[in-house]
Amino acid sequence: MEEWENNNLEYLPQSEQLIQKYLDFLHSHPVETLMPEQVEVTEPQVSFRRFTAYWYLAAAILILVGASLWIFRAGLIYQTYQTQYGEVKSWVLRDGSKVTLNANSALKVPRWGFGQRNRKVHLQGEGFFVVTHLKHHQKFIVQAPKNLEVVVLGTEFSVFARERGAKVILNKGKVKINYQKAETKQTLIMKPGDIVAFDEKNQLSHQHNAEPSASSDWAEKRFNFQATPLSELALILQETYGLQVSVDSSLLQRKLMGSFHAENVDEFLQAISELMDIQIRREGKQIQLIEP
Repeated sequence: MEEWENNNLEYLPQSEQLIQKYLDFLHSHPVETLMPEQVEVTEPQVSFRRFTAYWYLAAAILILVGASLWIFRAGLIYQTYQTQYGEVKSWVLRDGSKVTLNANSALKVPRWGFGQRNRKVHLQGEGFFVVTHLKHHQKFIVQAPKNLEVVVLGTEFSVFARERGAKVILNKGKVKINYQKAETKQTLIMKPGDIVAFDEKNQLSHQHNAEPSASSDWAEKRFNFQATPLSELALILQETYGLQVSVDSSLLQRKLMGSFHAENVDEFLQAISELMDIQIRREGKQIQLIEP
């Protein structure tokens, strides 16, 4: 081993020559060094384009929030009581008044201030009201479509307000009706038993019923008909149960007289069939009234 190592010496690098070569390279390629006082310090700047983008983003968020509040403002301002097709339901309002809504109806009540200055509610459909009289005599106002207002202090009454017209029936107390006739506002004072109706053109008719409570029997799911044409019955079925009704031309002149109780649409149709001796065909939401 010793003889082999003597004959095969290890590699010895020429360190001094390599170091000198590196120094020569540094001298031939000098690097400029800046002193601290020579270094220019600049404040960081935000580009105008980035600032504009941030501004547009903030504006878009504000617009989106504002639009959302506008779209859903009704849900924020009003509490809505609503019934579905074939449903009758009652609620007690915050002032102690009671409202019963017929099927497919809605009542909007302000979430704030209700009962402090006045008690103004918005009705779409049909409702029966038992209004509580407050110590400061705040008025109870029912607003309906076509600028119809029913103003009361303490009473029992029902309001019908749908596309085909409106009707106010006073059971007890005294109410004032504000309505629109042509371009002028009109006022009518009602007494117990009075029935005021408005047609599709907002034309008024006024009559008296000796038993006004019978006019709100729908709250007990009792239906009363006084010479009601089948064409009007078709509208009642549509409004109450969401049905599409067609009537044979031979039955258009016939009118329904009578009273019956019906818990659901099947009982309603059964009663009509028996009272008028007609045949009723039903396919889903489609109803046909035909000769037997």
